[in-house]
Amino acid sequence: MVGRVSAVTATLVAGLAGSADASGVRSLEVLSNRADLVSGGDALVAAQTSGPVTVDVDGRDVTSAFAVRPSGRLEGLVTGLKVGANVLTVRDAGGAGRRITITNHPIGGPVFSGPQITPYACNPNASNPPLGAATDAQCNAPTKVELLYRNAAGQFVAYDPANPPADVQQTTTDAGRTVPFIVQRVTGTANRGIYQVAVLVDPLEPIEPWSADQPWSRKLFYTFGGACGTEHRQLAPGSVLQAQPLGAGFVVATSSLNIYANNCNDVVSAEAAMMTKEIVAERYGPVRYTIGNGGSAATMQQHLLAENYPGLLDGLTTSQAFEDHFTQVQGSLDCRVLMHYFWPTSPLSQPGHASAAPNALFPTAAARQPVWGSNPANPDNLCGQKVLAFGADRTELVPTANVACGLQPAQVWNATTNPTGERCGIADFMRAIFGVTITPDAPNGKGKLAVDNAGVQYGLVALQDGRLTAEQFVDLNAKVGGIDVDGTFTAARTAADPDALRIAYETGRVNSATGAADVPEIDNRTSAQMDDTGFHPAFHSFTYRARLDRSNGDHANQVIWLSRSGGVVPNQFDAMRRWLDTGEKPKDACFMAGGVEGDLSCNGTWTSYGNPRLAAGSPYTLDVVKCRLKPLSRADYAVTFTDAQWATLQATFPDGVCDYARPGVSQQPPKARWLTFADGPGGRALGPAPAADAFAEGTVGGTVPATLALTVAPASFGTFVPGVADEYTATTKATVTSSAGDATLSVAGPGHLANGAFTLPEPLRVQLAKTTWSAPTAGEDVAVTFTQRIGATDPLRTGTYSGTVTFTLSTTAP
Repeated sequence: MVGRVSAVTATLVAGLAGSADASGVRSLEVLSNRADLVSGGDALVAAQTSGPVTVDVDGRDVTSAFAVRPSGRLEGLVTGLKVGANVLTVRDAGGAGRRITITNHPIGGPVFSGPQITPYACNPNASNPPLGAATDAQCNAPTKVELLYRNAAGQFVAYDPANPPADVQQTTTDAGRTVPFIVQRVTGTANRGIYQVAVLVDPLEPIEPWSADQPWSRKLFYTFGGACGTEHRQLAPGSVLQAQPLGAGFVVATSSLNIYANNCNDVVSAEAAMMTKEIVAERYGPVRYTIGNGGSAATMQQHLLAENYPGLLDGLTTSQAFEDHFTQVQGSLDCRVLMHYFWPTSPLSQPGHASAAPNALFPTAAARQPVWGSNPANPDNLCGQKVLAFGADRTELVPTANVACGLQPAQVWNATTNPTGERCGIADFMRAIFGVTITPDAPNGKGKLAVDNAGVQYGLVALQDGRLTAEQFVDLNAKVGGIDVDGTFTAARTAADPDALRIAYETGRVNSATGAADVPEIDNRTSAQMDDTGFHPAFHSFTYRARLDRSNGDHANQVIWLSRSGGVVPNQFDAMRRWLDTGEKPKDACFMAGGVEGDLSCNGTWTSYGNPRLAAGSPYTLDVVKCRLKPLSRADYAVTFTDAQWATLQATFPDGVCDYARPGVSQQPPKARWLTFADGPGGRALGPAPAADAFAEGTVGGTVPATLALTVAPASFGTFVPGVADEYTATTKATVTSSAGDATLSVAGPGHLANGAFTLPEPLRVQLAKTTWSAPTAGEDVAVTFTQRIGATDPLRTGTYSGTVTFTLSTTAP
């Protein structure tokens, strides 16, 4: 077998003629958001200029909005943008300059989350302060701006600058500036939610995006809320009057759509956070970094925003952490079907909540513990709490429920009496992400659900180590069943919708932890959260860590703090500030009584448990939604089944049982970050943020034309030897000529060399001896090295393996 890199092509990418770079406009950018995701009709814009310039939007002169600010740049807040594309141009006296297209979206949304849920009830008066009646169907209302101060009692109360009170506290910002503790709070509407923003201000100085005399630190503390609801109504945001970050000079901001109890859709949560951050930037200037904060379902949002919409959050301060949302939906499925099996006459039964007789094979909590995988101290409580939170009267898996949905019973779907009604399940709430299936009893469609328990062997780990009998194991798995998309218990196991399953992975709804590895996180679990008997078991911190390790090779961005009774935990906000400001990363620790600081086993005094899916043999990453199957085999079990028991297992698992040695069905890293669902379910990548183009009007080139030239010779590895592990190298050269002020040589390859229908398992690697130039060059040879690894067991087909590699020589300064 011969391996070669053949038919090497060179693609030349050239910029504009040199006269544009000689203009008086050296740079142009939108500061308040990506230029293609702006909302509300305004944008904060900055340019580096020399000499007089004019600024226009689609020919409308907006030069008066701009001035040279304390930053030394020309900055201005552009208003009056129309919905859609707006071309902003900055032009010097000679007619050269730069332009950028700003795509504006309605302040009522959506921007990238796809079609909004309907019906939806507006109530701007839900906030404190109330905003009055909505002015349109998008729930917009007039913005309110207040001045508050922190008094001697630690309360935030109204501040009257005409009559300054005597009991204003002082505060010292993280820049060391001591000022009166006076706060501006802004309450408004965006994306059909209600946002609030608060910031430390000097009311005697101008409060503008470029103000240099205001005490805020250009840092943002963004809060998220927990629980899970599919509310179809406008609700109140959480409080932004948080003394510690405000006193340090941080803006504190949030939206009602960042409370999962209101909006259990992380894509809409990301959109709301982006729009609120844009409002912050347009009022107070660009944000240096953003710290996310919140516990429970707020951690799902923080993890998913960091993973899928990088740049929205720069540091995470979490507590009661979960990996993501759909891991918990999967957990709800397991808990509900197991509760239904254990208490067949009352699926919601558990000690303290109902008196139904339990399954005779599992008469006690101790008997059920091996299946739960939970803390033996209170084994039923783990799933009991989850079922009570997402049970028959809630909306996680039950589309007919209207609790936490915000609709009247008459508005809710019913297969017989109201087939066109609104369904309240999580799949229906996220139909813009996953899509719907049209059925006769739901002509508007049923949301596609990505949960699955086909092939799952509940209690497998306990069976193998002798804590569960063969009789218990067989009976449990034969009878546990599943839940259908209508929330009804079924004898058959639950099967994930194939499209929803693929989308869950491709769009990052199941968090692979590949994108968040550069975002620092301090995960703080208090003593009350560490007993694994409630709704927030501690193992989730460690399963998320396992994902980080699997995807990135380490968990350098994640710090876990545990605390036992009497332990004193450092201040999480201060620790994250130091990490982001100075790079001083805290360390994992368990804080115990008497000032003792131990490891994550709390010096051997604490154990983390699990859940039913882990107790069924799931990998510790807990991110296999639908497992691949393998045939049943008696040899796989440490127990002996009777022939009758084996026949029952064969009938229970006709297609096989979970093979957790392989990745799950459709399991893959996200296809891209920054997806938009405006075009439909599944999403598409927005791509890089738009950048400004340079232009010159009425000019001609000079005596030296803009020149980029590139030639690349083919390369060959020679002969690949089957059955022998080796790493082959081949070399060639790329010859570069450039008249540009800078140039970049990049390479994109075929991924894997191919021989007809056969491809090598390992990817081709390409290394360039030089990739950048800061000055012109002519006829310069650059060494190119190709590396191909062949494994001892890699199947090789007779013939030639080859591939086409594209080399690109480009410039931004031709």
